[in-house]
Amino acid sequence: MNTSDLHHEIAQLENEIESLIQEQAECAARVRELLEAETAGGGSQAGEIHRLKQRKMMLGTQMQHLRAKVGAIKLGII
Repeated sequence: MNTSDLHHEIAQLENEIESLIQEQAECAARVRELLEAETAGGGSQAGEIHRLKQRKMMLGTQMQHLRAKVGAIKLGII
């Protein structure tokens, strides 16, 4: 791969990371909304809260993987 291709791949990976960060923030915001609704006397949303928290953790793992890949590319390992 030439330098231009590497820069392009890094840019794509960084864009993916930004998308994951946004989705993770949306999950966290939705969890807060559901917890506030429960506190205000709404019905239990435990299942949805759990699903969103697991999604948030999975997104974090994906981000770690992508960041490691970017680092490897920058170090010339890949």
